[in-house]
Amino acid sequence: MSNYPSYASYFLRSFSGVSTANFRVPPQSSGTRIAHNQIDFVLPTNTLLKMDDIRMVFTASAVAGGTSVAPRLPAADAFIERIQVNMGGISVDSGCASTNVLNQVKRNFYPGRDDPVNSHVNIDRNVMGTSLEQIANAAETYTTNGDSTIFSISLGSFFQSIQPSLLDVSLLPEIRITIFLAGNSVVTSSLTGATAVGMVTAGNTQATYTLDNYSLMVPAWSIDDGVYSQVIQSRMNDEGFLEASWCGYDSYSDTFNGTTRVASAASSLDRILVAFRKADFAAIKGAVAVTGYQANPANAATVALASVLGAPQMKGGDKYLTGPMNFTAPMIALPSANAAKLAEEPNLSLSINNVRYPQYDCPMSQWYNLSAQAMEVGRTASNSYAEYLDNRAQIALKLNLPGSQGMRAKSGLDLRGSNSSILLTAVGNTSNFLNTGNVVMFLESTRVLRIGQGKTLQIVL
Repeated sequence: MSNYPSYASYFLRSFSGVSTANFRVPPQSSGTRIAHNQIDFVLPTNTLLKMDDIRMVFTASAVAGGTSVAPRLPAADAFIERIQVNMGGISVDSGCASTNVLNQVKRNFYPGRDDPVNSHVNIDRNVMGTSLEQIANAAETYTTNGDSTIFSISLGSFFQSIQPSLLDVSLLPEIRITIFLAGNSVVTSSLTGATAVGMVTAGNTQATYTLDNYSLMVPAWSIDDGVYSQVIQSRMNDEGFLEASWCGYDSYSDTFNGTTRVASAASSLDRILVAFRKADFAAIKGAVAVTGYQANPANAATVALASVLGAPQMKGGDKYLTGPMNFTAPMIALPSANAAKLAEEPNLSLSINNVRYPQYDCPMSQWYNLSAQAMEVGRTASNSYAEYLDNRAQIALKLNLPGSQGMRAKSGLDLRGSNSSILLTAVGNTSNFLNTGNVVMFLESTRVLRIGQGKTLQIVL
């Protein structure tokens, strides 16, 4: 009966000696942090840590720069450029650059996963999304809440995906987490005028941000029944090591002039994610209006809305993105401004060692469905093709079996021992192709940590 599914089994397993605790882990050094700073933490030892439940909490403030008025904060995880995990001085996961961009890619594929109470998903105009305070004429700041922790974010893919998620850190050397903060371009200088109620899209001095009151929330467990430790030791004696796997990423940023080439030697390349941005994404100081939402009633002239391609006037008010998190298809003229240009979409092709995915010339708009299938979602954050091409232009290619990560199985492409080449190409229909934009490519792969006797480590990438 033990092999039967839970819904057909009448047996109840019992565990004894189970206890839990929660720790607040302070940083290695305190004080206000600004753009491009780093924050270091050291995790507790000699316990079981629920890795996917570890979160960083903090307060944040937007600071006006020069002539800018009432700047606004981005999504809470946009402040994170990269997260590095070291164990005993060994870099187990160096983290991928542009982690915040990866977070936005996933948010566009999985809308509704973020908790609005602590993640600050949307850019607020007149009212704070967290406290519902009026902020029309002031910078968005949460430091007035004293030492309270307003925002809460996960620590990235290593902690979110490692299996087993309940990890015995007594078997590991000291775990140090280093969080590298993003530049100020993630903050928008959004409000204008004497009344400061209308969002603007350009012409502002870059705002800045500060982080304070940061710490880690760390849940810990103990299983003191004698069985758990025996099982661990028996496995260690039989195999010589224990294995933990996680989903890691490598990232590449390039000017997409029609061809972008990267290489990989992953033992299990699981997925490729690609986001397209305008060349000046880091210099866009104001807010970017999401296509299809209602115009700002206080300053309608500053918000560009699509009038073609079936872009709806979405209920619920206006919606905005920051420049670095606004993904725009590499097209000279977007269909949202000229419906006829939909027929002039460039075709995009991914190839791995000269094998094309898909096997035909695929317009950007058709990549929408292919990407949703690759991410195993029924719908995304986009409400129209216009919004997808204007604000959420990204593609995904799945190369492993569905559910592989949950089964702790490697099923992606094995590129070891080969001079692998991954190529993104604009093919055919290039009259409307914009060859000056930015492209960010993420290579997702299964990685393995082997834990040996005496806290020795081996990383299999």
